[in-house]
Amino acid sequence: MKTIGNILNFAIVGAPKCGTTSLFASLSERSDISFLGKDSHLLGQDLELLKRDPAVNYKGIIDQFRNNQLIGDASVWYLYSKTAAQEIHELNPDCKIIICLRNPMELIPSLHNQHLKGGDESEIDLNKALNADHRNERIPRGVQFKYRPKYIDTVDFEQQIRRYTELFKQVLFVFHEDMKADFKDTVQRIEAFLGLDQRERINAIQSNKRQHIKHPDLLKTIKKKPILLKGVFRTLVPNKNWRHKIMTRAETAALTDSNINENQLISEENMEVVTALIQKQLPHLKELTGRDCSNWLKVME
Repeated sequence: MKTIGNILNFAIVGAPKCGTTSLFASLSERSDISFLGKDSHLLGQDLELLKRDPAVNYKGIIDQFRNNQLIGDASVWYLYSKTAAQEIHELNPDCKIIICLRNPMELIPSLHNQHLKGGDESEIDLNKALNADHRNERIPRGVQFKYRPKYIDTVDFEQQIRRYTELFKQVLFVFHEDMKADFKDTVQRIEAFLGLDQRERINAIQSNKRQHIKHPDLLKTIKKKPILLKGVFRTLVPNKNWRHKIMTRAETAALTDSNINENQLISEENMEVVTALIQKQLPHLKELTGRDCSNWLKVME
């Protein structure tokens, strides 16, 4: 029998770029589920998030939902966070955890592109960004993050997963390749895990089309909206609708559609670094998830 209402029933904790947005959209179609939003990141106090309101009362937000619904949180950086697992456990030790994983060779280029688009990365060349991480160079201040997490640290899954498996009895692993192959089956597995009736009709959720960033500095300025720039812009363009149209066009000008194979973007040198991490993690991932992830290495063949 499932407990409903006024507690956090389940959490999709990441990882980023693993299909969590599609899962959130599909599960949100159900009337018996309510989310605290997508990537609200109300927990994970160690994450240096610039747009999070420290005054927000997490329990107060949960209490606002109807008590005949399952309440979920979907925040992709909880997996990376060193404190989020314990924070969730303090709210509800019986919370059900959903962890989404993806081949790091695919995840890293996709995440780099997202950070560029979101203003948390200023180096347009993926390999230069990775090399800067390897050399422990200072990461420029971002828009969402004070300093974005290093790419290789983001896909160091073993310790991240252990923080959850050591605290929670019910942890479900969802793999990105399975979601792409059969989205309906993946969602039904999650519904069964949550103790809900499985829907027969589940609509496929169209994923966001990958876009290449042409002008990262322009995009970062748009996302960050410095106070001085906002003041000048409002004076020059007093109409709010026109300001929005101008900003949208400027953002579009900084982007272009891209069909580049993500794997081809990683240099041979950086492939060796990521490959070594995957090989190191393989036995631990099999122990923790029950899944042989050695197919992640085949992407280089």
